[in-house]
Amino acid sequence: MSGPNKFPEELLLNEPDRRARLIREFYQQYGESRPEGYYDWGRQHEEAKTPFYRKNLQANGHDEASLGVDIGCQGGVLINFVNIISWVGVDIDQLALQAARAAGIVCHEMDFTSAINFRDESFDVVMMTEVLEHLPYPSITVGEVHRILKKKPASLYIGSAPLDYHLHRRWKVFRGKRLSGEQTHVHHFSFRELDRLLRFYFEKVDYLPLSGTAARHPELHLPYNLFVRDIAWAASSPRQNVERWEVVGKDLL
Repeated sequence: MSGPNKFPEELLLNEPDRRARLIREFYQQYGESRPEGYYDWGRQHEEAKTPFYRKNLQANGHDEASLGVDIGCQGGVLINFVNIISWVGVDIDQLALQAARAAGIVCHEMDFTSAINFRDESFDVVMMTEVLEHLPYPSITVGEVHRILKKKPASLYIGSAPLDYHLHRRWKVFRGKRLSGEQTHVHHFSFRELDRLLRFYFEKVDYLPLSGTAARHPELHLPYNLFVRDIAWAASSPRQNVERWEVVGKDLL
């Protein structure tokens, strides 16, 4: 046994991969509970996101010589839809990776819930659709995206996420309901918070509302913070010098 004033080291569990294994098993179990067709067309606004991402890739001069990574690639659906450039994918869900490989995607298992294990400035494009809301520390994640992107004006971070502080959900919470019933969502974005985070790391950000009143009626120019439920983005020109992220920020709702 350990002596006085010494931590009892024998109590510690020596299993370095335990964290990644538990997360991997959780997402595998979660994936198994989904109905068939989880990797099919149209499950997460793919029909709207695809032309938006392709337009931004082409506008920034990307072609098959550019290398992109889809972080949280699921079954590789968007990689095959967007194409244009050379893609690789990573995911922690082994079922997702099996589906991606069956679809011809070059992919690798990776736990990216905090660190993203790629070298600095490895990619021209990073894609992360319906992923950021599942991760506990978005400022760390987007900082890692910034790190692995080449520091060129054409470099792109494309992605999408739900917004949980639109008018309908604010009214829902006011009536005593939960903000979101999705058990794997651990971060709930307002548009202002998401926009502040992206602009902290990137000079330019373009948005596409995917659902909500602002998406159905773009001619009204409604504020995204109250009238958008799901949104896609294309952030370019990674900032050359990034200061420390302000953990305690202003009101972002």
